[in-house]
Amino acid sequence: MANADASPDDRDWPAHLEQLETDRESIPWPDRETLLPLDWRPPGAPAPELLSVVELLAEDPKWQVRRRAAATLVWLPEPVFSRLMAVFSRDSHAFVRRDADRALDRRRRGEKNALSRSERPGDLAADYTSMERLYGSLPTRKARRIVEKHFDLLVGGTVHNMRGLLTPIKHYADELKELAKGTSPNRKLVNQHADAIASRLADLEQFLDDMRAYAQPIPSQRRRERLIDLIGEAAKSARRHFASTGHDPARIELRMQVPESLTLEVARHQVLSVFTNLLRNAFEAFRSLDVETRPFWIAVLASTDGDRVSIIIEDNGVGFGEEDLQQIREFIPGRKTMKHDGTGFGLPTARRYIEGHGGTLDIDSQVQAGTRVRIVLPLEAWGEEAE
Repeated sequence: MANADASPDDRDWPAHLEQLETDRESIPWPDRETLLPLDWRPPGAPAPELLSVVELLAEDPKWQVRRRAAATLVWLPEPVFSRLMAVFSRDSHAFVRRDADRALDRRRRGEKNALSRSERPGDLAADYTSMERLYGSLPTRKARRIVEKHFDLLVGGTVHNMRGLLTPIKHYADELKELAKGTSPNRKLVNQHADAIASRLADLEQFLDDMRAYAQPIPSQRRRERLIDLIGEAAKSARRHFASTGHDPARIELRMQVPESLTLEVARHQVLSVFTNLLRNAFEAFRSLDVETRPFWIAVLASTDGDRVSIIIEDNGVGFGEEDLQQIREFIPGRKTMKHDGTGFGLPTARRYIEGHGGTLDIDSQVQAGTRVRIVLPLEAWGEEAE
């Protein structure tokens, strides 16, 4: 009979396996429970017999034994990890499921720490390798296909938008070449074409800036900021931008219900850019309503719920229909709706920044009724990089 009192590193796993396979009950269940001590992991690659013991204990009739087996998810290699993760997720006992979830969290943290020490950031191949170790090959293949599909949409939309910007530039450049062939080119026409090229180049520059903003990593540094200060600064910027387009921001009432004492830990520049973008969108929702006389308003409301803050930015502007809303909710960068200008990166970038802070961003809209954006953020710094 195998010695169950020996140190885990010195145990005779082939003997334990034979005993369990022959007669599980020959080892009393308290001894079966102690076969796999909590917080223990093998010093090297686990022996095949040890892995087989873990799989047998994962099906043990005693939940106390299965709970110990669940803790091994921290170090189990594939494909045993994937098989047992599925088993424990369906376990009838809540303690077993809870310990499996805890072990999975520890495994994820360990993988992330190992990657940060040994692999350079942004290494996509390393990310896929890590994901395969954490979740198995099938979810990784599915995730890769989703990423590739998203990439195809992004590239296709970017090419389409850039062609839309470059085509008129080429047209006006060709016109200028023809004008230059004449002995006395029309100065007014030359200036018009040059202005048109300069305008399109500015649009192209904005498009590239928005692409770069979308691709920027979320800074690890967080600083406590007053929410009302961030929204106030964003509102001033949005008002100035709206006025620069020839519209009167004074016609639009800005309603603020944000507690002055409310603070949260954020990467200031990125969260400020989110609020600025959303408030710009809200102001621009009134551009086509200049002839109307009804009251126009934009409301910003913030409230806390436990350790999170909910921020709602709402307007009673033009809104947009269900088809446009469905497209916007996909948050694919570079994709624009038929009724709205811009580069198509604003909302996807905003959502990416908010999710990088551990939050969520949702949008709803209705034609001639307005648009409502809801952001939920943690009050404290979130994620593995929180300080």
